Amino acid sequence: MYEHHSAYHRLRVVDNDGVRTLIFEHNHQSSMHLDDPFESDIEYVGYLHLTLAVKPDAARTLVLGLGGGSVVKRMWRDYPQMRLDVIELDPEVVAIARAFFELPDDPRITVIVEEGRSFVRRAAGPYDIIIVDAFDDDRIPRPLTTEEFLRECRDLLAPGGVIAYNVIGSVRGDDSKPFRSLHRTASNVWRKVWTFTVGSADGSLEHTGNLVMLATDAEVTEDALLERIAVRVGGLVTVPAFERFGDDLYRGSLRTGDVPLITDPPRSGRRERR
Repeated sequence: MYEHHSAYHRLRVVDNDGVRTLIFEHNHQSSMHLDDPFESDIEYVGYLHLTLAVKPDAARTLVLGLGGGSVVKRMWRDYPQMRLDVIELDPEVVAIARAFFELPDDPRITVIVEEGRSFVRRAAGPYDIIIVDAFDDDRIPRPLTTEEFLRECRDLLAPGGVIAYNVIGSVRGDDSKPFRSLHRTASNVWRKVWTFTVGSADGSLEHTGNLVMLATDAEVTEDALLERIAVRVGGLVTVPAFERFGDDLYRGSLRTGDVPLITDPPRSGRRERR
Protein backbone atom coordinates (compact mmCIF):
# COMPACT_ATOMS: atom_id res chain seq x y z
CA MET A 1 0.00 0.00 0.00
CA TYR A 2 2.81 2.39 0.92
CA GLU A 3 6.59 2.11 1.17
CA HIS A 4 9.25 4.68 2.00
CA HIS A 5 12.92 4.65 2.99
CA SER A 6 13.36 7.32 5.64
CA ALA A 7 16.65 8.41 7.18
CA TYR A 8 16.13 5.72 9.85
CA HIS A 9 14.02 2.85 8.52
CA ARG A 10 12.47 1.13 5.58
CA LEU A 11 8.80 1.84 6.32
CA ARG A 12 5.85 -0.06 4.90
CA VAL A 13 2.10 0.16 5.40
CA VAL A 14 0.23 -3.03 4.51
CA ASP A 15 -3.50 -3.86 4.52
CA ASN A 16 -4.55 -7.48 5.02
CA ASP A 17 -7.88 -8.99 6.11
CA GLY A 18 -9.22 -5.72 7.49
CA VAL A 19 -6.07 -4.88 9.45
CA ARG A 20 -3.56 -2.16 8.56
CA THR A 21 0.01 -2.73 9.75
CA LEU A 22 3.07 -0.49 9.98
CA ILE A 23 6.31 -2.39 9.40
CA PHE A 24 9.83 -1.14 10.19
CA GLU A 25 12.29 -3.21 8.15
CA HIS A 26 10.80 -6.67 8.93
CA ASN A 27 9.22 -5.94 12.31
CA HIS A 28 5.54 -5.20 12.82
CA GLN A 29 5.37 -1.99 14.85
CA SER A 30 1.68 -1.05 14.88
CA SER A 31 -1.64 -2.35 13.67
CA MET A 32 -5.13 -0.91 13.30
CA HIS A 33 -8.49 -2.48 12.53
CA LEU A 34 -9.85 -0.67 9.49
CA ASP A 35 -13.37 -0.78 10.93
CA ASP A 36 -12.21 0.51 14.35
CA PRO A 37 -9.02 2.59 14.37
CA PHE A 38 -8.71 2.30 18.16
CA GLU A 39 -8.32 -1.50 18.09
CA SER A 40 -4.95 -3.18 17.47
CA ASP A 41 -3.93 -6.79 16.88
CA ILE A 42 -0.59 -6.21 18.63
CA GLU A 43 -1.10 -7.57 22.12
CA TYR A 44 1.40 -5.60 24.19
CA VAL A 45 -0.41 -2.32 23.44
CA GLY A 46 -3.15 -3.16 25.93
CA TYR A 47 -0.62 -4.08 28.62
CA LEU A 48 0.70 -0.53 28.68
CA HIS A 49 -2.63 0.43 30.27
CA LEU A 50 -1.34 -1.40 33.36
CA THR A 51 0.21 1.96 34.20
CA LEU A 52 -3.29 3.09 35.19
CA ALA A 53 -3.39 0.36 37.83
CA VAL A 54 -0.44 2.11 39.47
CA LYS A 55 -1.59 5.70 38.83
CA PRO A 56 -5.38 5.71 38.24
CA ASP A 57 -5.64 9.51 38.33
CA ALA A 58 -2.94 10.02 35.67
CA ALA A 59 -3.46 13.29 33.83
CA ARG A 60 -0.17 13.75 31.98
CA THR A 61 1.69 11.07 30.03
CA LEU A 62 4.97 11.07 28.11
CA VAL A 63 5.32 8.50 25.32
CA LEU A 64 8.71 7.89 23.71
CA GLY A 65 8.07 6.31 20.32
CA LEU A 66 4.97 6.83 18.17
CA GLY A 67 4.82 4.10 15.54
CA GLY A 68 1.30 4.08 14.15
CA GLY A 69 -0.02 5.66 17.33
CA SER A 70 -1.88 2.64 18.73
CA VAL A 71 -0.94 3.42 22.33
CA VAL A 72 -1.55 7.15 22.02
CA LYS A 73 -4.92 6.91 20.25
CA ARG A 74 -6.43 4.50 22.76
CA MET A 75 -5.24 6.44 25.80
CA TRP A 76 -6.50 9.68 24.25
CA ARG A 77 -9.93 8.16 23.71
CA ASP A 78 -10.26 6.21 26.95
CA TYR A 79 -8.93 8.79 29.42
CA PRO A 80 -10.38 12.21 28.58
CA GLN A 81 -8.54 13.80 31.50
CA MET A 82 -5.16 12.80 30.02
CA ARG A 83 -2.78 14.94 28.00
CA LEU A 84 -0.08 13.13 26.03
CA ASP A 85 3.33 14.36 24.90
CA VAL A 86 4.67 12.04 22.21
CA ILE A 87 8.31 12.02 21.13
CA GLU A 88 9.25 10.48 17.78
CA LEU A 89 12.65 10.66 16.12
CA ASP A 90 11.52 10.01 12.53
CA PRO A 91 9.30 12.71 10.98
CA GLU A 92 8.17 10.23 8.32
CA VAL A 93 6.69 8.01 11.05
CA VAL A 94 4.66 10.98 12.28
CA ALA A 95 3.40 11.64 8.75
CA ILE A 96 2.41 7.98 8.35
CA ALA A 97 0.58 7.92 11.69
CA ARG A 98 -1.48 10.92 10.61
CA ALA A 99 -2.09 9.84 7.00
CA PHE A 100 -2.72 6.11 7.45
CA PHE A 101 -3.47 5.40 11.13
CA GLU A 102 -5.88 8.20 12.06
CA LEU A 103 -3.73 9.79 14.76
CA PRO A 104 -6.04 12.49 16.16
CA ASP A 105 -5.18 16.13 15.61
CA ASP A 106 -6.21 17.30 19.06
CA PRO A 107 -4.87 19.74 21.68
CA ARG A 108 -4.48 16.90 24.18
CA ILE A 109 -1.87 15.22 21.95
CA THR A 110 1.43 17.02 21.36
CA VAL A 111 3.80 15.31 18.93
CA ILE A 112 7.44 16.43 18.97
CA VAL A 113 10.06 15.26 16.48
CA GLU A 114 13.16 14.78 18.60
CA GLU A 115 15.44 12.11 20.05
CA GLY A 116 13.87 10.82 23.25
CA ARG A 117 16.89 11.28 25.51
CA SER A 118 17.40 14.90 24.52
CA PHE A 119 13.73 15.66 25.17
CA VAL A 120 13.80 14.06 28.61
CA ARG A 121 16.83 16.16 29.54
CA ARG A 122 15.02 19.40 28.74
CA ALA A 123 11.43 18.44 29.60
CA ALA A 124 9.38 20.22 32.22
CA GLY A 125 7.62 17.68 34.41
CA PRO A 126 5.94 16.28 36.22
CA TYR A 127 4.48 13.37 34.28
CA ASP A 128 2.25 10.77 35.89
CA ILE A 129 3.21 8.10 33.36
CA ILE A 130 6.25 7.66 31.11
CA ILE A 131 6.08 4.99 28.40
CA VAL A 132 9.19 3.87 26.52
CA ASP A 133 8.05 2.19 23.31
CA ALA A 134 10.91 3.14 20.99
CA PHE A 135 12.88 0.71 18.88
CA ASP A 136 15.89 0.62 16.60
CA ASP A 137 14.93 -2.49 14.63
CA ASP A 138 14.06 -4.91 17.48
CA ARG A 139 15.99 -3.24 20.30
CA ILE A 140 15.40 -0.23 22.48
CA PRO A 141 18.10 2.37 21.74
CA ARG A 142 20.75 2.03 24.43
CA PRO A 143 20.56 5.72 25.52
CA LEU A 144 16.97 5.00 26.63
CA THR A 145 18.02 2.12 28.90
CA THR A 146 20.89 3.45 31.00
CA GLU A 147 20.81 4.13 34.72
CA GLU A 148 21.46 7.81 34.05
CA PHE A 149 18.45 8.00 31.72
CA LEU A 150 16.24 6.17 34.21
CA ARG A 151 17.20 8.65 36.92
CA GLU A 152 16.36 11.51 34.55
CA CYS A 153 12.95 9.90 34.03
CA ARG A 154 12.44 9.41 37.76
CA ASP A 155 13.09 13.11 38.26
CA LEU A 156 10.32 13.85 35.72
CA LEU A 157 7.72 11.66 37.43
CA ALA A 158 5.06 13.00 39.76
CA PRO A 159 4.77 11.40 43.22
CA GLY A 160 3.34 7.92 42.70
CA GLY A 161 4.18 8.05 39.00
CA VAL A 162 5.21 5.05 36.94
CA ILE A 163 7.42 4.27 33.96
CA ALA A 164 6.59 1.43 31.55
CA TYR A 165 8.88 -0.25 29.05
CA ASN A 166 7.86 -2.40 26.12
CA VAL A 167 10.76 -4.82 25.67
CA ILE A 168 11.34 -7.63 23.19
CA GLY A 169 13.07 -10.39 25.14
CA SER A 170 12.56 -13.15 27.67
CA VAL A 171 12.99 -13.64 31.41
CA ARG A 172 14.82 -16.95 31.07
CA GLY A 173 17.02 -18.66 28.53
CA ASP A 174 19.68 -17.61 26.06
CA ASP A 175 17.96 -14.39 24.96
CA SER A 176 17.16 -13.11 28.44
CA LYS A 177 20.36 -11.20 29.27
CA PRO A 178 19.41 -7.83 27.72
CA PHE A 179 16.11 -7.75 29.60
CA ARG A 180 17.63 -8.96 32.85
CA SER A 181 20.25 -6.22 32.55
CA LEU A 182 17.51 -3.60 32.09
CA HIS A 183 15.59 -5.03 35.05
CA ARG A 184 18.70 -4.87 37.23
CA THR A 185 19.28 -1.27 36.16
CA ALA A 186 15.68 -0.24 36.87
CA SER A 187 15.81 -1.94 40.26
CA ASN A 188 18.78 0.27 41.08
CA VAL A 189 16.58 3.34 40.54
CA TRP A 190 13.06 2.38 41.71
CA ARG A 191 11.87 0.44 44.74
CA LYS A 192 9.35 -1.65 42.79
CA VAL A 193 9.79 -3.28 39.40
CA TRP A 194 7.14 -5.60 37.96
CA THR A 195 7.36 -7.60 34.74
CA PHE A 196 4.41 -8.85 32.71
CA THR A 197 5.18 -11.56 30.16
CA VAL A 198 2.66 -10.62 27.49
CA GLY A 199 0.36 -13.52 26.72
CA SER A 200 2.61 -16.01 28.51
CA ALA A 201 0.45 -17.18 31.41
CA ASP A 202 1.00 -20.63 29.90
CA GLY A 203 4.55 -20.55 31.27
CA SER A 204 6.53 -20.16 28.02
CA LEU A 205 9.05 -17.92 29.75
CA GLU A 206 12.04 -18.75 27.53
CA HIS A 207 10.16 -17.65 24.43
CA THR A 208 11.30 -14.30 23.06
CA GLY A 209 8.37 -11.91 22.90
CA ASN A 210 7.00 -8.72 24.38
CA LEU A 211 7.60 -7.97 28.04
CA VAL A 212 6.06 -4.97 29.75
CA MET A 213 8.08 -3.74 32.71
CA LEU A 214 6.65 -1.27 35.23
CA ALA A 215 8.87 0.62 37.68
CA THR A 216 7.66 2.94 40.42
CA ASP A 217 8.11 4.25 43.94
CA ALA A 218 4.32 4.39 44.41
CA GLU A 219 2.83 3.14 47.66
CA VAL A 220 0.99 0.26 46.03
CA THR A 221 1.62 -3.37 46.90
CA GLU A 222 1.74 -6.20 44.41
CA ASP A 223 -1.51 -7.59 45.82
CA ALA A 224 -3.21 -4.21 45.49
CA LEU A 225 -1.95 -3.89 41.93
CA LEU A 226 -3.42 -7.28 41.03
CA GLU A 227 -6.72 -6.41 42.69
CA ARG A 228 -6.96 -3.23 40.62
CA ILE A 229 -6.22 -5.16 37.44
CA ALA A 230 -8.89 -7.74 38.26
CA VAL A 231 -11.57 -5.03 38.49
CA ARG A 232 -10.26 -3.01 35.53
CA VAL A 233 -9.15 -0.21 37.86
CA GLY A 234 -12.71 0.34 38.99
CA GLY A 235 -14.02 0.13 35.43
CA LEU A 236 -11.63 2.80 34.15
CA VAL A 237 -9.79 0.50 31.72
CA THR A 238 -11.77 -0.96 28.80
CA VAL A 239 -8.96 -2.88 27.05
CA PRO A 240 -10.21 -6.39 26.14
CA ALA A 241 -9.22 -9.09 28.66
CA PHE A 242 -7.44 -6.54 30.88
CA GLU A 243 -8.78 -8.26 34.00
CA ARG A 244 -6.68 -11.32 33.10
CA PHE A 245 -3.39 -9.48 32.56
CA GLY A 246 -2.47 -10.08 36.18
CA ASP A 247 -2.02 -13.76 35.28
CA ASP A 248 1.04 -12.71 33.28
CA LEU A 249 2.83 -11.05 36.20
CA TYR A 250 6.18 -12.81 36.51
CA ARG A 251 6.65 -13.89 40.11
CA GLY A 252 9.70 -16.09 39.73
CA SER A 253 13.27 -15.22 40.56
CA LEU A 254 15.20 -13.18 38.02
CA ARG A 255 18.94 -13.73 37.90
CA THR A 256 20.85 -10.47 37.65
CA GLY A 257 24.26 -11.37 39.06
CA ASP A 258 25.60 -12.30 35.63
CA VAL A 259 24.47 -9.15 33.81
CA PRO A 260 25.82 -5.58 34.06
CA LEU A 261 24.11 -2.38 35.02
CA ILE A 262 23.50 -0.38 31.86
CA THR A 263 25.24 2.98 32.07
CA ASP A 264 26.17 5.83 29.77
CA PRO A 265 29.54 5.44 28.02
CA PRO A 266 32.30 6.09 30.55
CA ARG A 267 34.05 9.41 30.56
CA SER A 268 37.82 9.53 30.93
CA GLY A 269 38.85 7.90 34.18
CA ARG A 270 35.39 6.41 34.86
CA ARG A 271 34.73 2.68 34.73
CA GLU A 272 31.44 0.98 33.95
CA ARG A 273 29.87 -0.54 37.06
CA ARG A 274 29.11 -4.24 37.20
